[in-house]
Amino acid sequence: MKKITTLAALVAATLLTTSCGTGSAASSILGGGTTQTTGSAASGILGGLTQSGGGILGNLLSGILGSTTTQQSLIGTWTYQQPSVKFESENVLSKIGGTIVSSKIESAMATQLTKIGFTAGRSTITFSQDGKYTIALGSKSYNGTYTYNQQTHIMTLKGAFGLTSLNATATVSAGTLYILFDADKLLTVATKIGSINNTLSSLLKNYNGIKLGWSMTK
Repeated sequence: MKKITTLAALVAATLLTTSCGTGSAASSILGGGTTQTTGSAASGILGGLTQSGGGILGNLLSGILGSTTTQQSLIGTWTYQQPSVKFESENVLSKIGGTIVSSKIESAMATQLTKIGFTAGRSTITFSQDGKYTIALGSKSYNGTYTYNQQTHIMTLKGAFGLTSLNATATVSAGTLYILFDADKLLTVATKIGSINNTLSSLLKNYNGIKLGWSMTK
């Protein structure tokens, strides 16, 4: 609780500082043309921080990483559910106001993933025992081989989306598979497959320390 309170205070202090003579910075943190006052915005963020098991603290990458994910636990068919955004540290959260930024990126991600061919409840990835995978996105499919490093949580997909090799952070937490990319890698994939969502591209250029991708369930 002390850790949460300290982080909440830091975010509130950041918002108050940016509101004094740096209107553009405050506007960026609050999502552009919002009419919220600094006080109400801070209240909303603090509310997210103090939610038990949720809020922006629930979006930390460390919250889903564990030692139980193995290549064996990946085997099977996983179905796409929704975009996922995870922050690499509390320091990143305190700088950019996690809940607001996460919501904006997830919305842009949903649009981008739809353009690529992802459909909730229908698009799948199947990992086989012999190290092969199949990605099914509507009428499109991608096949190749994969490896998984349990210590680093890095999955290497060969032949995915027309790329020679693609690395992603992959982990299974509470029955959900998260496949996450560094921002620049995701932009590469999106550009390779089709046109990039301008909103998403702009957001990813402004923020560092974020991993994003999608979540899947069996």
